Amino acid sequence: MVSIKLFGTLRLKTGCKGLEADVSTVAEACELLAGETGMSAKDFRKCIIVINGTQSKPNAALQEGDELAFFSPSGGG
Repeated sequence: MVSIKLFGTLRLKTGCKGLEADVSTVAEACELLAGETGMSAKDFRKCIIVINGTQSKPNAALQEGDELAFFSPSGGG
């Protein structure tokens, strides 16, 4: 199982703090989150993605026990 956590406005928009899932890639996790939250998988792929404390990419592989975090992309002006 992989622990998936949402932070920032993602958490506010979806009302979901996170979940545990049996996924093997970040892309698969994005698809799962899309189904769970009503957002698109593309929205999750645009986020800052962190695996076990290290920034990663949407095509990264996951292993049993990994912690996958999604952070809202920030902007300002």
